[in-house]
Amino acid sequence: MKKSILRVLAVTLLAAMLLMGLAACGGGANTPGAGKYEGDYGYFVGDGPEVSTPSEGDDAFSLELKSGGKGTFTRDGASFDVTWKLDGENFSMTETFLGITNEYTGTLKDGKLTIFLGDPEDIWTYVYVFK
Repeated sequence: MKKSILRVLAVTLLAAMLLMGLAACGGGANTPGAGKYEGDYGYFVGDGPEVSTPSEGDDAFSLELKSGGKGTFTRDGASFDVTWKLDGENFSMTETFLGITNEYTGTLKDGKLTIFLGDPEDIWTYVYVFK
């Protein structure tokens, strides 16, 4: 009797551990906003999108947003680790490299991600647009 109770308990415990492991592996698969975004164009707020620079060649940039709020921003031939958050359509991201922290804000609407490096109202703020 004791052996069968222990066997049932062991099987139940094993099944619970297996389910927890599977949940941990797939927990972020459907994270809203996660994915790879290719740079489309960039511009300074003061210039407006009419004077945009296409994201190609040496000016190419991309952003990979992973589940768990981590990601990689690639631009100027280098990759930077970032942390990010999406609240509805409102996007925020922090990039830290060699002790310098850059704060980005923006929006994700209809698959188009627009982020501002700095104050969106400042004419010297650079805007990155991803598709």
